[in-house]
Amino acid sequence: MKITKHKKARKYMSFYINNFGFREPLLVLIDGSFCHAAYKVRLQIEEQLKKYFQCEVKPIVTACIITETDNLGPGFIGTSQLLKKFLVHRCGHEKRPLDGSACIKSMTKSCHYIVATQDRALQEWVRDHPGIPLFYLHNGSVPTLVQPSEAQRRAAVEGQKSSVGIRELDQATIQTLKVKEGLVAPEPKIRKKKKGPKNPNPLSCKKSKKKKNVQGGAASEGKPATAGEGGGVLKKKSRKRIKLPKHVIEHLKASTNGGVK
Repeated sequence: MKITKHKKARKYMSFYINNFGFREPLLVLIDGSFCHAAYKVRLQIEEQLKKYFQCEVKPIVTACIITETDNLGPGFIGTSQLLKKFLVHRCGHEKRPLDGSACIKSMTKSCHYIVATQDRALQEWVRDHPGIPLFYLHNGSVPTLVQPSEAQRRAAVEGQKSSVGIRELDQATIQTLKVKEGLVAPEPKIRKKKKGPKNPNPLSCKKSKKKKNVQGGAASEGKPATAGEGGGVLKKKSRKRIKLPKHVIEHLKASTNGGVK
């Protein structure tokens, strides 16, 4: 049974450590009702707390709780003396002391405390307020950490949703520090291709018409060439020789010789 009890205690306390920032040493805020129940069964409070949580624990009280117990009469003298042995935390109500439950409610708003009480009304208040573990003596003698209530679990889920962005940022920072210290290799950088002007579609482009320069025989001999209509250089046309018949040639020669005497 003791092993099961300690497992449950570690499980419940891990819930508060992971979701509400509790750290060792655990601070247990004890009220007069819890101390009186422990005094009646001769329970060593500090020793039992260390055995139960199996870590460093500090039981604390406030001036308001001691004053309230002192005012309860002669039957609570032993309880009051036991309370005065614990560390007294400043509550800020020294000038105007409050009753014990009001002082505890005020204290738990700003710090992480495990509330140890036998007061039923205060127990109900603690269950309805997230981030406050409840500790009491079951059947007046068995130390017990109460299982987190539904309100506590809802608050933990909402807190996890809101802190996702922060946790991602923390992971990125840790990764950067690891790379800086040489613990891990840096991730390869992917180079992005630069986007430039795209080439035109070859199917949409028309072929350019080249101007042909035609050089004739006259141009090659140094003679001026004539320009055509298209602006190009045209070859000069040579005269075509007409071949005369033989009898015409003889007649021409005879008429030429006969005219010269």
